[in-house]
Formats: sequence, structure tokens, C-alpha cells
Amino acid sequence: MDLNLDQESIDKLTKLDESKKNFESRFYDSEFMGEFGKLENARSERYGLHYSVVVLTVESFQNGSVTPEKEELMKFLKLLITTILTVVRNCDVTGMLENKKVMILLPQTDYFGSLITIKKLTRALEPFTTKGEPYASIIVSQATFPKDAFNFNGAVGIASNRIGSMKDSIWEKLDLKSKLFWEIVAKLTEGGIEGSAYSTFDLGDGADLEYSFINRLNEVIVEEVARSPEKRGVLYIGSRKITEDLPFKNQLNMLGKTGTKIFVVGEGKETNVEFKNATSIPIDDPRVASADFTLYLSEDAAYTLLSKEAWGNSFLCFHSSDPFLTEGLITKFQRDYHLQEQL
Repeated sequence: MDLNLDQESIDKLTKLDESKKNFESRFYDSEFMGEFGKLENARSERYGLHYSVVVLTVESFQNGSVTPEKEELMKFLKLLITTILTVVRNCDVTGMLENKKVMILLPQTDYFGSLITIKKLTRALEPFTTKGEPYASIIVSQATFPKDAFNFNGAVGIASNRIGSMKDSIWEKLDLKSKLFWEIVAKLTEGGIEGSAYSTFDLGDGADLEYSFINRLNEVIVEEVARSPEKRGVLYIGSRKITEDLPFKNQLNMLGKTGTKIFVVGEGKETNVEFKNATSIPIDDPRVASADFTLYLSEDAAYTLLSKEAWGNSFLCFHSSDPFLTEGLITKFQRDYHLQEQL
């Protein structure tokens, strides 16, 4: 069969074959990654497929101000790469992006699929970020074709730029990844956190907003899910108690089939309340009965609402549109209560 390849295409394929011979350990150089990425982009574009790019960067070493010696650093990086290769699939392609950055190309993987890979990577790399000498600050970001970019170089650029956004997130700034879910709730609702993507406010007695504001926010989010039922997402609504008269129950029952997995959380050992399009999660923990929370993450939106009882009928609240914070809180909640991971 005549493929009618021009000389440039033949040269590219030759480079790929040579790279495969030189990197039998499944870890490739940046030139190979660039060429493979362009071919994957062309294939995905032709067949209408997704692919994702994950970028892992070693930001800094945290054993004081001492920079690891070259031999120690190479040993660290070799072990790091070996660990990464045990996590990714055989069809995933891993290699260097640039100094201190590793790139993983995930064929036929959408946004939520890339988040699953990142969660697996984060768990596997915990020994590198919490103990050992040296241990490091490692940030993992992603981008998806065609959601974020229409070509491979654009996807790599978006994923790399998101590293800066993640560093600016309060998830990283306040080192929330080292805390438990309710520790984070207490930290964020205590006040004094202001910014373009997040803020604190009060509800109830003596405040400008009434408690019903929370119910209205939940209704708005359910309405958002209903507007785009085909989009994948996950929504946790912590309503203190799971009762028949929850304001958003009728909206949930009218939703129909949706790509968003919805869970209603409340204090108690069991519940008889059922929803047609959501799963009830009763949790035997008094902290659940004294707080409201909403965690919503979709392909193109994120929202976090945390509300904790203060005194009388007043509540300390925090809300944010920070996707890194929202994803982190969902992961913490699932892990702390041993729930099935939904991302």
C-alpha cells in the first residue's frame, strides 16, 4: 500500500523509531514527545477523540536551603520517573518536557480521565513530597484536547501555565493538601480570606444574608446541571440532615439522566429518603450536622460553598470558584470517609 509520504514525514517517523530504540524504559526525550504529540493530535482530530496532557513539575526541594548534590538529585529523579511509569497505562507516553518537568500524554482520555490519572500519581508520589531526603514540592497540572486547546503545543502550553495558577490557589498557598477535610473547613470559614476566586461571608442573625441563601445556591447549581445534562461532573450537597423537605429535592427528582454524579450528604447512620437522580450518603458524624457544604466540579465549572455554625442562628461561610480547591476538597472528603472515588 502506497502511503505517499513526503520526505518530512519519513524523517519524522525515522526519528520516532530511533527514539524508541534509545528509550526502551518507556521514558522518552522531549523531541520524541513533541513528535508523538503531533501525531496523536492528528489522529484524535481525525477520529473525534479526546487526549490529555499531564505536566509534572518539581518546584523545589524542601530539606532546608541545601540543594541536593548532582548524584543525589539524579537518584531522586530516576526513582521519581520509575514510580510514574508504574502508575500510567501501557498506552500512555511519558517523557521529558524541559528541565525539572515531566510530561505524560494520555490517549483517548478526557478531562475527568486525566483527573483520575493525577489522583493516582499524587497518591503514588506522596513519599517524594512528605518524607525522605531530599523531598520535594511537586505540582501536577493538565490540559485536554479539544476542551482546552486545538493542537498539541497549545495543550502543553495550557498545562504548563496552569502550574502558575495552581501555585496561586489557596490549596497550595495554605498547604491544605496536608490537612483533613474538616480542618480545611474550619480554616476557610474562620474569615480573613479574600481574593478574586474566593471570599468569606456571614449568614443568619445579624447578617445581610439569610440561611435560605444556601438553599438557593444549591437550586441554581442543580439548574446548571439540568441545562447541560450531557456534561460530566460530580456534585456533593451536604445538607446537615437528609429529610423529605429539602428545598432542592423536587429539582433533583425532575432532572432525568445526567452525566453529573450527585450525592446528598447528611448526619445519621441511615436514611429512608431517596432521590431519583441522586444518591443519599448518611454519615454518623456530628460535624456533618453542624455544617453545610456544596462541592461541584464539571468539565467547565467549579464551585465550593462551606458554611459552619457559629453562635445562635448565625453561620460562618466561605465560597470559591477555584477548581483546584474544589477538586482537592472532593478528594479529601472521599478519602476521609472512605467513599468510592468519583473523579
